Amino acid sequence: MRHMIVAVLVVVVINAQLTWWIVFVLRLNRDSLGLERETLLASGRMQAVRVATELATARTALDAALLMGDEPGRSPVPAPFAGWRASFSDKECTAASLNNSGVIELSVESGLTCLTGVLDSEWRQRVLDVGEDFEVVATDHADRAGVVLEAPFASLTVQPRAEVWDAMLDTYRRRIVMLVSEGAFFAVLLFVLMGLLWKSFRREVELERQHRNFLSAVTHELKSPLAAMRLALETVLAGRAKGEAARGFLVNALDDTDRLEDLVQKVLEATRFGEGRPEYQFRKADLSGLVEDAVEVFARRALAAGAVVDSEIVPDIHAEIDPEATAIVVSNLLENAVKYGGKPAAVTIELNFDGKHAVLEVRDNGTGIPEEDRALIFGRFFRGGDEMTRTTSGTGLGLFLVQQIVEAHRGRVEIASSGADGTVFRVILPGFEV
Repeated sequence: MRHMIVAVLVVVVINAQLTWWIVFVLRLNRDSLGLERETLLASGRMQAVRVATELATARTALDAALLMGDEPGRSPVPAPFAGWRASFSDKECTAASLNNSGVIELSVESGLTCLTGVLDSEWRQRVLDVGEDFEVVATDHADRAGVVLEAPFASLTVQPRAEVWDAMLDTYRRRIVMLVSEGAFFAVLLFVLMGLLWKSFRREVELERQHRNFLSAVTHELKSPLAAMRLALETVLAGRAKGEAARGFLVNALDDTDRLEDLVQKVLEATRFGEGRPEYQFRKADLSGLVEDAVEVFARRALAAGAVVDSEIVPDIHAEIDPEATAIVVSNLLENAVKYGGKPAAVTIELNFDGKHAVLEVRDNGTGIPEEDRALIFGRFFRGGDEMTRTTSGTGLGLFLVQQIVEAHRGRVEIASSGADGTVFRVILPGFEV
């Protein structure tokens, strides 16, 4: 539990650190965009000052011509203009204008006269050359952040070119996408980590419960036969039982010895064939004969428990198996069927061949396995119900060993059916007929 609390605290700290990092990088990205924008506009302001200076110089030539009384058509066109015209200033006489063809016109006004000059193309090209990153547009048509020229040329704006502006915004967006992707990735990792921690915690709790059940079961399985053996031996040694009575006590003590031997054998089998890297001795063997022998060996135990075992075994079914481990599978399934079958228990074991696989089924006449226990039934030490109140003996290792051994044989074990009329366990192994 302490480890779980520490892990949760670590996840919380990491999550807080990740949140702070995301906020910090978002702000840094926004500030970076602002800095790039200001740097770009600073260059634009320098270009705007230059353009305004050039236009002011050209407009001075119109002012001089107007003061000297020069008129279009009678006087030469002043430099740097390619042409000029005079008109009545009944309308607004704009100081500077830029049409869609890139032609710049400068105007001066005196009284009712508006003198307009069209800049020479070469001079105009030089004026409009504001670098690869900028362009001069009419202020009314500016669609991006730019620098408006100072009066009287406020009708013109120096703005970044579309590709430059879009590239800057695309870089900003890519940084956001990258940040969001990284944040989402780390968030998913955190959720996965929390899920794994929760799963580990639940597994630890479940293992602890199973260990307690196992210890309770082993304690019960050890104390009961030991107490019975002690009582039987003390009775015989004290002379309180003689003849057939004494023999009966000794037979009971021998049965309890067998029970203890079975318990030790189960623990040894779990150690040998459980999780890990058990060493199997695989060879091609007669599976039908092995199942028949296992049923015959189990017959004495079934008879003592008052159970009836019927077998339907198709002969000459072979498989590549470890005979000792496979015999444990059959024995554990039969023992489980007798233990949880009806009163009296009626067990049926069948072995068939479906063309590719050997199919072993063990059926009992018990009350079935609860739905909530079916996913856990093959777990180590698992036993349904409360071990302290359970009267059925066992350690919770039988079906666990069955699954481990069957999977090591490249097969599978499953609950074929379970209900009020009993439970059927099915083992499927790669096999062949001879």
